[in-house]
Amino acid sequence: MHKAAQRRIIIPFLIPALALLGVFFLYPLVKTVDLSLNEFSRTGTMRFVGLDQYRLLAGDPDFFNSLKNTFLITLIGSGMLFPPAMAIAWALSQRIHGERFFRFVVFAPVVLSVAVVSLMWKFLYHPTLGLINPALKSMGLGALAKTWLGDPATALAAVTFVSVWHGIGIWIVLLCAGFERLPTDVLQAARIDGAGEWRVFRSIMLPMMRDLLRMLAILWVVQSLQSFAFVYILTGGGPFGSTDTVGTLMYRIAFDRADFGYAAAIGVVLVAVMLAAAKILDKVMKRDDLQY
Repeated sequence: MHKAAQRRIIIPFLIPALALLGVFFLYPLVKTVDLSLNEFSRTGTMRFVGLDQYRLLAGDPDFFNSLKNTFLITLIGSGMLFPPAMAIAWALSQRIHGERFFRFVVFAPVVLSVAVVSLMWKFLYHPTLGLINPALKSMGLGALAKTWLGDPATALAAVTFVSVWHGIGIWIVLLCAGFERLPTDVLQAARIDGAGEWRVFRSIMLPMMRDLLRMLAILWVVQSLQSFAFVYILTGGGPFGSTDTVGTLMYRIAFDRADFGYAAAIGVVLVAVMLAAAKILDKVMKRDDLQY
């Protein structure tokens, strides 16, 4: 009787969320799957072709190149993002002078639009008019000066760095919240027992923040697999496809070639890849709850 009453109370609260999920996720997903089973002509007519789009996709080298670049952005970006974010968050969780100012500085890039950040870094990366190469040359490091966005060897890392620079503030704020939630009595007990700060960080803080780190890792993978805006504005997928991601490839196919069916098939595969990657990561990183 009591449980039935609880259910009656909970259901009205769930209805708005379920409605939003249905309208903004399930319906577009079903519609995208439906589009992927059709072939579009440039005149706008469509013809049902079944799974032919997926068969074409399985032999498309451009798709596999974009998928490889997307995973490289995820991998390179995780290396650029998590170590500095963790270090800065740990530093900001300490009692330091000017803590609020430093929090503002690290979070400031987040409020800038993707277009503004992309254009700013496009200028900074410019081989002759930008600021990076002249700065390197003035320090006697001219050998490190590159055509950052024009060289296939550096373009992907350069684009990934801009994406990480723009969003790192959010991850730092989340990690700061994780550090602040740690039980101070446990940390104090470890220090009284003679553990140094590095030992406290490695053996106590990190294990107790495992669930948060797992969630952040999954969020990063899902976000980076959707990479589009920075790549499109900075390089457009070039040079020679070295920064082409699944998102930019899908956009070109849909709006340059008007092949919406093929683009929808790419989108469906990308959703499947994201769900699989999130599930695998959750399975690999999940551990038993800590008791303390």
